[in-house]
Amino acid sequence: MIMETLSTPNLSQKFIETLMLIHNNFYRQTKVPIPLNQFGVLMIVLTEEAVSITEISHILKISKQQMTTVIDKLVKNRLVQKQADINDRRRFVITLTPAGKQIIDDQNEIVRKRFTERIQHLTAAEKAKLGDAISNFNSLVEKMFAN
Repeated sequence: MIMETLSTPNLSQKFIETLMLIHNNFYRQTKVPIPLNQFGVLMIVLTEEAVSITEISHILKISKQQMTTVIDKLVKNRLVQKQADINDRRRFVITLTPAGKQIIDDQNEIVRKRFTERIQHLTAAEKAKLGDAISNFNSLVEKMFAN
């Protein structure tokens, strides 16, 4: 590979292309059982564990008013719980319920199955190369965001 292809703009473009490939070939192919904005909230709550409505709205770039409506629907459907923070009664903490976790687990299983089906088209050497590439990619992304 020549040095010009390793420039930051080229790397960032390849990163975007990778995200789009993953989205188009795995996530866009599945039907999420709830609206995407609600699913996005479930994913944030899963990764952040206990998070406030304000924090979720900042992460997803959605107004707090809109986020309150989304959270209320998720609470009504028993996918998240909303509880007053024991340290600050003005703040509400959102946590995932088992039903909310199950929706995420089900979606992940659909993606895993699709991946498993599609990888069957590869040779053993290609599977090994893909496994190494994924491991290296994950390791480097973690290193980029360490600290």
